[in-house]
Amino acid sequence: MKKKLRITLAVALGGLPFVAGGIQNWYMLSYMDSLLPYSLISIFLLLAWGCIAFILKGNHQKTKDIVISLNLIAMLDLFLLAIQELILHAYWMNSIGAWSQLFYLPLVNLGFTLTNWSHNVFSAYAVSFALMFLASLAGCKLREKVMK
Repeated sequence: MKKKLRITLAVALGGLPFVAGGIQNWYMLSYMDSLLPYSLISIFLLLAWGCIAFILKGNHQKTKDIVISLNLIAMLDLFLLAIQELILHAYWMNSIGAWSQLFYLPLVNLGFTLTNWSHNVFSAYAVSFALMFLASLAGCKLREKVMK
């Protein structure tokens, strides 16, 4: 029962970037003349993502279960962005189209920095997902080392 609860919690916490992206979007639209420390926001979110994975990784939890469940919403969002960017070449004009872009907003600055060779927005989203995946994997592996 604890395992199911922990995985359900991981999936629920996987939606936190929506909240961060929504807050960042609100701030950027409300205070257009101010500049945010976008790189620091990206790094902070990745550190928080690793900390969440570290906390969720229990003594008998499988790393694979935690990493996949924590990044499940991110995978779904990346899939929706792939449809919009690569197949349709346009974002959906509804809440799904808007929120799918906001999910990676806190990380997209770092994603663009790492994909400056690409002229495709989707590559920045894909790198942002990879960074989240690696941060959660690192959090789980760090917990394993600490518990030994």
